[in-house]
Amino acid sequence: MKRVVVVSDGPVHLETAQGALAAAGWEAVTVAVVSEARAQLESGALAVVVAVPGLEGAGERLGPVLASPATVRRGYVVAAVGPGLRSSDGRQAFALGVDLTVGPGDVARLGELISVAVATKRALVAPLDPLAAARLGG
Repeated sequence: MKRVVVVSDGPVHLETAQGALAAAGWEAVTVAVVSEARAQLESGALAVVVAVPGLEGAGERLGPVLASPATVRRGYVVAAVGPGLRSSDGRQAFALGVDLTVGPGDVARLGELISVAVATKRALVAPLDPLAAARLGG
């Protein structure tokens, strides 16, 4: 089963997020803090969901999962969820350094959004890094 890490110390309704992920075929592993997510990612999780307060201050919160070397970072998806974020907003994602942004109103669609983000990232990294694409399921 595909594994995604959900960081529980943020303003995300965990039951809704975990239910949405399970409905889309994801095994949701919950960790207490962002720094614990990196170990899960290095051991095979394909995505991490981190709640952020919005664009301000999100960089510090996301730092532990964004700090991986590029060859490792290409092999997983980082999703930022929180107030002030708009789902699938490329500008916000770029500003935060993440692969996907999810607004609070779309947490119930989180599994679907993560699945699309993983498939899209797999297609994007395949020509550059076949190993990362294979890790993402390609």
